[in-house]
Amino acid sequence: MRKSSINNIAIVLSTFFALSILAANLPAKQKISSKTYYLQGNRHFNKKRFDRAIDSYKKAIAINPKVAKYYYMTAKAFQFRGSVETAIAFYQKAVAVDPDYYWSYSKLGDICSERGETEEAVAYYETLIEKCPKDSAAHFFRGKICDVKGDIDGAIREYNEAIRLRPNYFDAIHYVARDYSRKGDFKKAAIFYGKAKKIRPYDEDILVNLGMIYTRLKKFTSALDVLIVALKINPVNSETRFYLGKAYYGVGNLEQAIKQTKKAVEIDPENGRTHFTLGLYYDKKGWTDMALAEYREALRLAPDY
Repeated sequence: MRKSSINNIAIVLSTFFALSILAANLPAKQKISSKTYYLQGNRHFNKKRFDRAIDSYKKAIAINPKVAKYYYMTAKAFQFRGSVETAIAFYQKAVAVDPDYYWSYSKLGDICSERGETEEAVAYYETLIEKCPKDSAAHFFRGKICDVKGDIDGAIREYNEAIRLRPNYFDAIHYVARDYSRKGDFKKAAIFYGKAKKIRPYDEDILVNLGMIYTRLKKFTSALDVLIVALKINPVNSETRFYLGKAYYGVGNLEQAIKQTKKAVEIDPENGRTHFTLGLYYDKKGWTDMALAEYREALRLAPDY
């Protein structure tokens, strides 16, 4: 275990004891149930008020420190806020309180996977599989193990088996779509992203990825349909703007292609690919000097472009 993780566990424990003492000394008429604080935390979490959510979850823990999901949701709030090391400490506390609270192993595995800590990620996923009550979920996490190890074909087999056992398994559908896209099989990727969209029609990540796949398949009108919805959900997503530009270009609307790609540059000015693409659109308009400026910026950001 990393030294930073050990330090964060110590912080979690000291916070927990302090809150326990505070709760024990509250007058009876002022005491609120742990569940009330937990539900209050969930409301803050759903509105992305993560600091307030953390405060409510910690109060729930102070009143009842034996509920794993209180620690789990505190960890999620810290993770969404960007405090990953503290999140790890709370996820670990959740499984210390209840070793069968298996979703914490999933989150810990995901964090290790993102960090490139393959062995640690696999260990967490394997522990989860041992404790997982459903065969479909076990196949899903075997797929994640294959992904971590770089075995995309194996991952696709496992995700498909999870979907066979549970046809509306959103996470498995999402991951198999992503892996088909990685393999360059965009037709199958589009099929599975489409299935995911039916389950969660306003999931931003699904919409943006489906829009990207449609542009690669040259289904530009279909791309516009989903990307315009994604734009309404989050107007400051540079990927949405970038692929909107591609879709507009594909249907022959160069003005909108330039407008959306310029917006993408404003949101993410350090992306060489976006500058280069904007340069191409300027070239099509005959604006040579502006195109050259974008090409130079693309090369400055990515000299090997």
